[in-house]
Amino acid sequence: LIINCSSFKYNLKQKAVNMKLSAGILFDVDGTLSDSFQLGFDSTNAVLKRNGIEEISADSYHQGTRYTTPTRLAWHVTGDTNNPIGEELGRQFDELYVELVSPSTAAFYDGMHQLLTEVKDKYPIVRYGALSNACGAYVRAVLAANNVDHIFEVQLGADDVAAPKPHPDGLLKLVSLLDGLVPSKCIYIGDSPTDGQAATAAGM
Repeated sequence: LIINCSSFKYNLKQKAVNMKLSAGILFDVDGTLSDSFQLGFDSTNAVLKRNGIEEISADSYHQGTRYTTPTRLAWHVTGDTNNPIGEELGRQFDELYVELVSPSTAAFYDGMHQLLTEVKDKYPIVRYGALSNACGAYVRAVLAANNVDHIFEVQLGADDVAAPKPHPDGLLKLVSLLDGLVPSKCIYIGDSPTDGQAATAAGM
């Protein structure tokens, strides 16, 4: 992923200006805020190897990221997203994934930290939230590792919501927890089609 921070910053600031009263800017985490591909890929293969299962390619990993963690692991191993093996492999993955989060393994993209703080400082009406199809503990660990957990009022993962993206449930829960916001005064920034689908379904 290549981010033109100057253009992104301008567009984000303009969106903040155009929003009246309290406004929400909500973010996906992996591939949007954080460059964590290697962490996710390595953790996946570590779990597969531990269980005597053949490791996957980077391409297969990328294809699987459209799923939540248990369904992704089930898909990698069996091709069936509903196979129950995904639950146990997903549990092991989440445990390892969260444990390995650090400023080096889950670093934000260049310029992202500055962008977030500048927008927040200049436009106090803006409120931040984060939603990922990874587990909530991972979301909170990544934001803390990058020293922005204090400006993200709500931080949710797939295990914190009724249904993952592309369903709108997570975004609607974010908005409800950011008391005073409505979906039409929010934008959701992500890197995959399911992010756009969830935002549209939520009325953003």
